[in-house]
Amino acid sequence: MEVSSERCGDVLVAGVSGRIDPKSAGTLEATITKALQNGDRAVILDFEQLTYIGNVGLRALRITARILRDREVSLAICAPQGVVAAVFAGSGADRLIKVYPSRAAALEALKD
Repeated sequence: MEVSSERCGDVLVAGVSGRIDPKSAGTLEATITKALQNGDRAVILDFEQLTYIGNVGLRALRITARILRDREVSLAICAPQGVVAAVFAGSGADRLIKVYPSRAAALEALKD
């Protein structure tokens, strides 16, 4: 798994590629919390290049969502594809974390 990040105003956008599996799940949480800056009000995880997420990855997302919620930071997912979208929807995680079809749609929804 690789994570790249950029800022769009006070929103951290993290592009996640590869696989979120037992080896990489903890890295996701650590990378996101480390990249946060004071004043960030939202995090968007761009899953367009993510090819796999399993139960451990879903658990890491739930933990990350809780950490961000405690900091009063919103979390959204955008552009999940194929199997990743199916796993995310099938697990019910899409009821916990907002999902948008594209990065642009997520940014628009999270505008001030």
